[in-house]
Amino acid sequence: MKRIFRALTKAAGLIGLSIAMGLSLAQSAGDALEKGFVNPPDAAKPRVWWHWTGGNITKEGITKDLEWMKRIGIGGAHVADIGMSGGQIIGEKIEFFTPEWFDAVKHAAAESDRLGLEMSIFSSSGWSLTGGPWVKPGQAMKKLVWSETHVQGPMKLARQLPQPPSSTGSFGSLRGISGNHSDGRTAPAETYYRDSAVIAFRTPPDETLMEDLKPKVTTSGGDIDPIPLMDDILETRATIVAGRDDVAWVQYEFPKPIKMKAVTLIAPGRGVPFGQIQVSNDGMSFRTIVELPGAVQYRAGGLKTYAFPETSATFVRVTMTGAAPNPDAVIYQTAPKPARQYQLGEFIVHTGARVDRWEAKAGFNLI
Repeated sequence: MKRIFRALTKAAGLIGLSIAMGLSLAQSAGDALEKGFVNPPDAAKPRVWWHWTGGNITKEGITKDLEWMKRIGIGGAHVADIGMSGGQIIGEKIEFFTPEWFDAVKHAAAESDRLGLEMSIFSSSGWSLTGGPWVKPGQAMKKLVWSETHVQGPMKLARQLPQPPSSTGSFGSLRGISGNHSDGRTAPAETYYRDSAVIAFRTPPDETLMEDLKPKVTTSGGDIDPIPLMDDILETRATIVAGRDDVAWVQYEFPKPIKMKAVTLIAPGRGVPFGQIQVSNDGMSFRTIVELPGAVQYRAGGLKTYAFPETSATFVRVTMTGAAPNPDAVIYQTAPKPARQYQLGEFIVHTGARVDRWEAKAGFNLI
């Protein structure tokens, strides 16, 4: 009994020591974490983009910027020389890649060293660094385009299929990208197109085209030409005027209830506006199935497919209550402001399944 008691006593002492050591280590780790928040190491401090816009830079301004960064706890900056206007304007600009520009970069590096800041830099002037006259169209970024042909089978098809859109732009036939001459004039971008694949598949039994659904179209601002909303031509647009309550809407009324699974909207400009996609069976009482524009990136994006659980309705309405957010509004979550009118390039109701927000997921969000 005596030896057993001693062993237990020793064990209890060891357990007590282990607990005490554990508490000490936890307390030490907690203290280090707290100290790290109060006085973070350089490796944990944020780095920022440092825009040099349109040659409007001076050595005095460089020093002031860097000293301010150091003072507020920034750990370093990435020099982003942007060939565009914006910010403060100086009398004598320092143009990109001139001897004066290299001297300004050297000064920025020396000041960064003096202040203990990390500095990095774009390898050329611009936003993405992927463009330039040395990049040939076949080597540049590309988009996937397609065309569709609907046929009634079984049959042998012996005709030339329509060529997909070949215009240079962000999505499908949408245009907007052009080249620049040295004198500032805008020139059409060189077109690059190559065939990729031909894919044939059975149309899903629940897929009905808009042209076969034959909806009646009404809006808050009176009659419009409905064809641009469902013609699959992305450049055509319909203008929807808001009513007296500053709310604009465009509505489809189908001859009979349909089962829908998604809606595609194209809204040129800033992107899909604030509002709702709503459904009704009597045209009087509507319920919201999608809040617009939904989650957005830095730029809201003007091409979105909203997928939802299968819904049966006779009426489908897009209600617009606020202009699409610009990048500042996205960052600061600014309240939306109503507009007197809105433009829609497409308003397509899908009876077949779609991937929610597939355009953004495929890299087609910025239009």
